[in-house]
Order: sequence, then C-alpha cells, then structure tokens
Amino acid sequence: MRDLLLDLAATGGLARTRSLVALGHSTRRLARAVESGLVARPRIGWVAAPDAEPAGIRAVRLGCRLTSSSALVSHGVWVDRVEGLVVLAAANASRLPPLGPGERRVWFRETFPAASAREWRVSVLDALLHFGHEHSAAALVASVDSALQLRLIGMAEVEALCAASHSRHRHLRRDCDGRAESGTESHLRLLLRAAGFRVESQASIPLVGRVDLLVDGWLIVELDSAAHHSDPLTQESDRIRDGNAILTGHATLRFMPEAVRNAPDWCLEVIRGRMRDGRPDAESGAAWPTRRAAS
Repeated sequence: MRDLLLDLAATGGLARTRSLVALGHSTRRLARAVESGLVARPRIGWVAAPDAEPAGIRAVRLGCRLTSSSALVSHGVWVDRVEGLVVLAAANASRLPPLGPGERRVWFRETFPAASAREWRVSVLDALLHFGHEHSAAALVASVDSALQLRLIGMAEVEALCAASHSRHRHLRRDCDGRAESGTESHLRLLLRAAGFRVESQASIPLVGRVDLLVDGWLIVELDSAAHHSDPLTQESDRIRDGNAILTGHATLRFMPEAVRNAPDWCLEVIRGRMRDGRPDAESGAAWPTRRAAS
C-alpha cells in the first residue's frame, strides 16, 4: 500500500485527488485520511499534507496556482521585494472565490509547463516570465541569477526566457550571471557595468579567496550582511582577507546590502572615488600565517 504522506511530499504537500487516485490511492482511503485529520481538504478535489506551504494552500482555495514572485519565493528564488500573493487563473476560470487583502490574480499565458511544476504553482521559467511582465529588467536579472545559482534552470532556459519575454527584456541574457550569491550582488554588478566598469562575480584571488565582485581587476567589493558578517571570527577573517588583498595589489570596499538597495548612487560614487586613488602596489611581505582568511 502506498504511503499517502510520502506521495504528497513528492508533490510539495499539495495534490489533486485525481492525481493521488492515479497513483493507487482510493477515494475512500483519501476520505478516511481527511476525516482522521491526517491530511486536509483545502478545496474540493484537493488534498493537503500538514506541512503544505500556506501560500500554495491559499492559491488552491482561490482556484488558482502560484505565479510570479509568489511562485519564485516558493521555489527558493531571490526576489527583490516580497509582495502580496500573486496567483494565476486559468483562461477559462469562472466563479472564482474573492481575493483577500494584498492578493492579486493574473491571467498570463503559461508558456513553459514542466514536469517538475507542481499542480499548485507554475514552473520556475513561467514564474520568471510572469515576474518580468511586471518588474524591471534589473529585478528580473537578480531573480534569474538566483535561479541559475540554485541550478533550477540553465543557460538554455535563459535563452528561451529571453525569446518569450517582453521586448525590453529580450537582451537580458548578456546581463545574467549564475555565480552571483545574492540579488544585491546582481544589482551592484549591473550598476557598475552600466557605469563602464569591468566586473567579475565571485572571483578567486590568491591569499584572499573568493570575493563578491572584482572591479577592473583590482578593486574588491564585498557585500557584508549582518546575518553572515557580525560574529567576531568572521570579522577577524574579513580583516585578514583585506590585509592579504593589499599584499597582492588589491584594495577592498565593503558595503551593507541595505546601502546597495537604498543608496545605489552613493555606492557607485564611493567606488569611483576609490578607483581614482589608483591600485595599491603589491607588497613582498608574507601573508597572515593562518588558513582562516580563505573563504
């Protein structure tokens, strides 16, 4: 006998009754599971596990599927701003339940249905496509970078996304870089490239290790979130890395992600100012005698 919760786990915790029946679960057994409280029935024709995603349950109750930023968040993909629930209605949908505060229903076409897509949300590619209809190119690039970094899509899928996107996003392929480890890193990379700088993401530098951005081959730009750079050991390691950078002819600037989000022009002027000072000369001194500096 099949394990109902395991089968639900494979579908992300939510599944249509007919899909579970196709796997071998009888309607009677499903009804007993609902009556016993093992699972829930968020809408007629649907079954939900106790740990099913709340946003997915709400989408099902609205007779829709998660899309755009809501689907991307459920996939673990970076989005610039978490907005209200966004759900996709079928083209022939009628008599749908009313939306609640902060909820939005859209009727975009589903272009990239995939076997990996859940019955309660669209595929990553469709979520990106729908997201791009309503957001800037920079916001879309940041989300595409995240999806690439997570290996949810590859460059072939990015090419397909470009071909299907709004004309203003057709050339985003040249701006995407799956090495970026955060959306703010993606935004700063785009800002610097637009200003004429040569920028490499996640470059590896001897004695220093991997850095967020390397500008014009010598200026290291790091984005230090409080979540990952506030403990004493990490701060010590950061200072050692900065010292080793000087020894190898590099300089380092550090920004909080909030500065990139709230004051990008200021960040750009700070970087320009440091670039005007010129590249430091490489020193012959020994690096700090510890392996903790490498990242």
